[in-house]
Amino acid sequence: MLLYIIISALFISANANTLNENIYTSVDFGNVHSFRMNNFNSQVGCQTSRDGDDGVLYQFESVEDVENNLQNLEEPLIPVISGSIFNNITASLFLKHSKTRGLLVLEDDEIEVGSYSPEKACPGNGFNLKENAEEVAPRQCLSKNIWNPDGNWLSYYDFPFGVFIIKSKSQKEVIISKAKANKENSLLKSYPLWGGEVKAFMNSAQNTDTCMRRGTCDPIGGVNINVNIIPKTEDDKRPIILFVTKADATAYFKDLSFGGKDSGASVALLLGVVKALSNVRDNDKNNDFNSILKSDFMVTFLQGESFDYSGSQRLAYQLKNKQYGMKAYNISLDDVKCIIEIGPISISNELYLHSTQPDSDETVKEIQDLFTKYTESTDFQFKIRRGMPPASINSFLREDETKSSVLLTDGDTELLSHVFGSRYDILDNNKALTTKVKNLIKIIGNVALQLAGGKESPQVEVEESLVGEILDCILVNQNCTLLQRLRPKTYQLHDGRLNRYSSVGQRSNYSTSLQLLAQELSKKEFDLTKEKCNATFMSPWVPYLPPYLLDDTCYGIIINRTTAQSPAFKLKEYNSTKYSTWTESRWSPNFQVRLFLMASTSENTTMGCCGLVYFVVMSALIFQCHRRSDQIFPSAS
Repeated sequence: MLLYIIISALFISANANTLNENIYTSVDFGNVHSFRMNNFNSQVGCQTSRDGDDGVLYQFESVEDVENNLQNLEEPLIPVISGSIFNNITASLFLKHSKTRGLLVLEDDEIEVGSYSPEKACPGNGFNLKENAEEVAPRQCLSKNIWNPDGNWLSYYDFPFGVFIIKSKSQKEVIISKAKANKENSLLKSYPLWGGEVKAFMNSAQNTDTCMRRGTCDPIGGVNINVNIIPKTEDDKRPIILFVTKADATAYFKDLSFGGKDSGASVALLLGVVKALSNVRDNDKNNDFNSILKSDFMVTFLQGESFDYSGSQRLAYQLKNKQYGMKAYNISLDDVKCIIEIGPISISNELYLHSTQPDSDETVKEIQDLFTKYTESTDFQFKIRRGMPPASINSFLREDETKSSVLLTDGDTELLSHVFGSRYDILDNNKALTTKVKNLIKIIGNVALQLAGGKESPQVEVEESLVGEILDCILVNQNCTLLQRLRPKTYQLHDGRLNRYSSVGQRSNYSTSLQLLAQELSKKEFDLTKEKCNATFMSPWVPYLPPYLLDDTCYGIIINRTTAQSPAFKLKEYNSTKYSTWTESRWSPNFQVRLFLMASTSENTTMGCCGLVYFVVMSALIFQCHRRSDQIFPSAS
């Protein structure tokens, strides 16, 4: 009897799975979806209820279609729209409609975008120089200078439903066919209809202070990659020339954060500067390169900058409070001679040098003169401002407003990119871009050497082919030739653009790739045997990482990974308005989008009532049969 029950249970379970597969059609969305984020006073992004939400699929083909027909739909709804109309206008309409249960965004096959930026109109609002985050009102800029006029603030909307983007052509065709069938069904008056079920539950809520106390979110930041060109000893008191650039990017759908025009080319440029200065160091046969320099170099790739400058705030805080580095590399902000930031540089041949320091600042004046001296085909224009453009350099100036600082970027009074902070911010490498970046590497490298007291004659060179390889890795394909050579053979990434979203923690494909590139371009070759290479742990070349062997050659590097989490999390000031407080919600990995055929509410009610009546009648009948079993089944005489 027991065996019969077990077999029956297995049979019923198998049939149940088959029934489930016949009812539901799963949609492959490639794990690209919106999720919840928090800061000191709000939550943004999206989430579903814990068990998911469902509604009728309905396709809207234009903004006008949404405006004209949305309010006429009375059933719980999952709108289906193209990526080209997913903006602040349609978002506001869906938010106002109480029956919206989710949103499916179908990525356009052919991307033709004029202007689309889901970011703030004023990046870093409240955390730039001479701004106070306490005065920030929702979707309003403190500064009168709107640096991102195309910004529609979409990334800062709070959706009480799930938002998914569908990129697969076959998946889009399935969804469109079912949504169109519903649309042709007289505004959803006749059943059955195709429905959708979305599930993306987030654990955090309200703001960072609340979610950190509950343990339902994690600080956004990633890691800063800090590269030194020459070794230091504890007796080395030379000032530091600090080069920085924003290394991360963002988009509404975080897994599509490419940031080509935003910071991609700038990262490639500074990697090239690292290589160029390393070449000068390694070509110094007389070993006097280090001794003649009056200043040292440090190049930093900052992450978390898309979220109110968390990475630069942390580095500035560490330098200000003498908490950066160990031993010889324990430097402070007082040790920094000047800060030169590389902002967006990829669009125009006309570049601007922004500074808040007047002409009386000798270091800033020297930087200006050196850029003028070494310029070739690029026109540098110098701008003195009361406040800096939105850039990482603001974090350092908020700690010390007198610090000599210059921002090199392609914008005068606004960002030139019209797709800032969006998935459309891509940049393909070509001959013109490679040549331009190579020329800028030469200019900036020579400026750095002269600023540090190096030789007069231009001596900075970097191969154009290498520059092209670096640009390919950062802008075009994460599985590029250069990274294939540097990564372990067992670790391969798929072809596609490098996602440069900072996320949480200190490990990501991007941070690993960036460190590998920095190591390759700054490494110093040593004439050491394998045994001596492995034993050299106290060399000034290895404050954090020991020498390593590659193809039986010994190399040394000076790279320091430091957290890019905002100082607010170190200080546990989760409602801070001085420092960034962005967090990412924790969630279970149970995300899903499913399609199914649904009946009307009245039909479901009728079927439910019939089932209940059937259950009651059959229960009563079984009870009576059991009660009179001796009469129904008399014993054999």
